[in-house]
Amino acid sequence: MKQAQKISEDFSSLSGNVKGYIGLKLDLYKLMAVEVIAQLLSSIMITFVVLLLSVFLLFFLALAFVYWFGEEVGHMYVGALIVVAFYAVAFVFVYIFREKLFVNPLITKLTTLTHEEDADESL
Repeated sequence: MKQAQKISEDFSSLSGNVKGYIGLKLDLYKLMAVEVIAQLLSSIMITFVVLLLSVFLLFFLALAFVYWFGEEVGHMYVGALIVVAFYAVAFVFVYIFREKLFVNPLITKLTTLTHEEDADESL
């Protein structure tokens, strides 16, 4: 009888430990997901701020070029047309190389984030 009771106590203790282990594992996965999401969002925010500042910089440089070239040549519309041509060429360049410039780095970043998570888990 004592042996059956001990086995029963060991089994209930084991099932409690397994439930605790599963709960801890779920908490670990939640924390790892939060870490990946936080890193991704911070990367997106930093990229957005840098892009926004770059757009303002480029806009004011283009505006300064238009005024400078307009004073040199005598017609501001010529400077504006040169700036428009520059933006058109830049647009075509970005459109042609969009996968190399945007898609591939994004996939690489996401893959790096998820594989760092797997490497940390195996330790």
